[in-house]
Amino acid sequence: MPFLKLVVPLGALAVLGLIFGVILLGGVTGADASQLTPSPVCASSGPVSGLSDAQAQNARTIVAVASGRGGDRGALISLMVGLAESQLRVLSNPNVPAGLGLPAQGAGSDHDSLGIFQQRAGWGSAAQRMDPVVSTNLFVDALTSSPGWATTNPWESAQTVQRSAFDGRPTPTNHYSAVYGENYLAQLGRASQILNTVQTSRPALGCGAATGDPPPGPTDAYGLPSGYAIPAASTPSARSAIAVALAQRGKPYLWGAVGPDRYDCSGLMLRAWSAAGIQLDRTTQQQVTDGTGSSLTRVEPGDLILIPGSDGSLAAPGHVGMYLGGGLVVHAPHTGDVVRVVTLSSYTAGGVSAVRHIG
Repeated sequence: MPFLKLVVPLGALAVLGLIFGVILLGGVTGADASQLTPSPVCASSGPVSGLSDAQAQNARTIVAVASGRGGDRGALISLMVGLAESQLRVLSNPNVPAGLGLPAQGAGSDHDSLGIFQQRAGWGSAAQRMDPVVSTNLFVDALTSSPGWATTNPWESAQTVQRSAFDGRPTPTNHYSAVYGENYLAQLGRASQILNTVQTSRPALGCGAATGDPPPGPTDAYGLPSGYAIPAASTPSARSAIAVALAQRGKPYLWGAVGPDRYDCSGLMLRAWSAAGIQLDRTTQQQVTDGTGSSLTRVEPGDLILIPGSDGSLAAPGHVGMYLGGGLVVHAPHTGDVVRVVTLSSYTAGGVSAVRHIG
């Protein structure tokens, strides 16, 4: 994927919230089309050069949803399609009466197409196609189900999903283009700029209010509150991973170590989830793609939370810890420290790169 090296560093950003304030938008993440009903999703807010306020917010919403499920590549392709199809605007259509009373930023007239991605009736209801979050999920569902989408040129992946007139066969409709997906290729540079703008904006906390507060009362020498108990709703594998991770409290940090006496941050995650019967990749840079994308608004006990750390960035995280529930994280911090428990708010004070659900 050499083009990504020119666009953004590799790695997925499951949570991009937070820029210049956080908003919660209707829609869902990570659901199949039959389950698409409104729920909060964390997305950033703020201007993007060359876009109206509405276009900028739609772009940020697309990135927040798509990157959590398809990484940088998924977000880039989604932006390319949104730009080509609607210039990142929610479009109604006089041919679809069911959509005329819904919020829109313009009107189109292509068959029965609606929304940012100009999705036809087979994609979902009018309300689903005109909801920025739901329509992005619909698009990402189709994208990630397309064989080879992660290695194919992004404009070709876009064309395979959208099936536009730019199918590689020159006709008057596609201006005699012989390039498969050329209409999406034309948006690659602009989509890359938008993605970089969203990813490099200054983060500010605000998502994850549903994660709860740490139990009151004293903590042990390594930060675990005396009242903590593994949440009852945790999956069996998560309970096992959490128990093993907590059992390592007080053991020294050592770069490259995977236990049993010393750990680095990713080594601790590897050890804990291995004990639960699930094998993670070795490094933070690899663990950012383990499991499935989630967000702070949907974080569950046992999930990995990746942050920039001392030597990474939002786009390329350098540190990882495990969410314990109750607003707590266990991690192996750095040389000279030991495995310990900290509050979620302090752990994420520098921003969140990704949340990965394991198991």
